Amino acid sequence: MAVQIVTDSSCCLPVELATKAGITVLDLHVEGEAAERTTSSLSTLELTASYARLMERGGDAGVVALHLSKQLSATYANACVAAGVFDGQVKVLDTKNIGMVLGFAALSAAEAARGGADLDKVVAVAEESLKNSSLWLYVHQLDALRKGGRLSVGQALLTSTLAIKPILQLAEGRLTLAAKTRTQAKAMDRVVKLVRRLVIDEAVAGKGNPRDVQIAVHHSDAEDQAVDLSVRLGAMVEELNQLEAPAEPPEPRPHGLRRQVRVETWQSLPQVEVSIVPLPKALELHVGQGALGVAATMRARGHAADGEATEQ
Repeated sequence: MAVQIVTDSSCCLPVELATKAGITVLDLHVEGEAAERTTSSLSTLELTASYARLMERGGDAGVVALHLSKQLSATYANACVAAGVFDGQVKVLDTKNIGMVLGFAALSAAEAARGGADLDKVVAVAEESLKNSSLWLYVHQLDALRKGGRLSVGQALLTSTLAIKPILQLAEGRLTLAAKTRTQAKAMDRVVKLVRRLVIDEAVAGKGNPRDVQIAVHHSDAEDQAVDLSVRLGAMVEELNQLEAPAEPPEPRPHGLRRQVRVETWQSLPQVEVSIVPLPKALELHVGQGALGVAATMRARGHAADGEATEQ
């Protein structure tokens, strides 16, 4: 029997993809009507019940739980209490993240579990995926994040007063400001540049054997904009593929004559896959309509995910 993988709907995994991979996805709660709608965490009781079912399904091989950042929800704390019932056989990871960063980690963990990895190994695989992932988020309006307590009043006032269109990033589980732009168009330009930097860094560090880069473009009721962003990311990758990076750096100039220019070289670029993954209702309520995000992860070549969402 195999280690079981469980996450929550903040992971954004499409149902068919989660089902195929054998991943259990617990729905975060959405309560109220219309403008009064809000979300609530998964309770200790329901998490305990879910973990018990998974322990039975996996023949007590263990459970790896990947829930959204503890800074964003009480679900993590409740999960830790629930896991205490199972004498160390349920491992709750402090993911410090959300979105397809969780989804990618769950897919990697599920792949390892199906391959016969034990509980500790599956945990290590999930942690490695989380470590090698990034998430950027563009929010059209900050009110929803501020009201939900995910963004400080000071941050919200600063960006609204200065008419800034911010790009946010999850750092240590909290939303932080990654870049400031003046328009949505410039924000998308900056997102493409951030992903371009990630791809180049992996090509340089890979020394001829870079990891694959998997990218999920998230959106909240902004499918056309998500398609446009994914097309731009694909074009950026194609442009990089046309570049001829020198195999060896040029001879350095004599010290002191001129400022040294950083020359980046690579032997091969990562393979890049881009998919579009809508945000679930529980996240839409916190980021508002028009939000766009990019989740990216690096995976060793030869370990593709179990199918993809809509590839561009």
